[in-house]
Amino acid sequence: MKKIALIDDEPIFLDIYSKALGKKYEIVTAMDGEGGLEMVEKEKPALVLVDIRMPKMDGLAMIREMQNRGIMNMPVIVLTNFVEDEKVAKAIELGVKDYIAKDKTTTAEILAKVEGALKK
Repeated sequence: MKKIALIDDEPIFLDIYSKALGKKYEIVTAMDGEGGLEMVEKEKPALVLVDIRMPKMDGLAMIREMQNRGIMNMPVIVLTNFVEDEKVAKAIELGVKDYIAKDKTTTAEILAKVEGALKK
């Protein structure tokens, strides 16, 4: 079973995404970028789902640090409630595969995006 790292500071989204993806994948979670970075380094997931706006270390800083440490060797999808945000554009510049608008995307669409990213 492939492992997915899910990093989000909102417990409701951790719960929703874990339930939606947990039927097909092993899910590991963290609630901020610092914890997420440590988890990605340790767990070596097949894919990372990371929120852009979080305390301690936001998603963009985490992605940059993954690149700096040479551990960004899996697809990364960013989660956001701000799809018009310049941070989404910046995340794409940093090499993320896709983004998910948390408040506008169904669990079926999330599963489809994850499956699509893992096939590439």
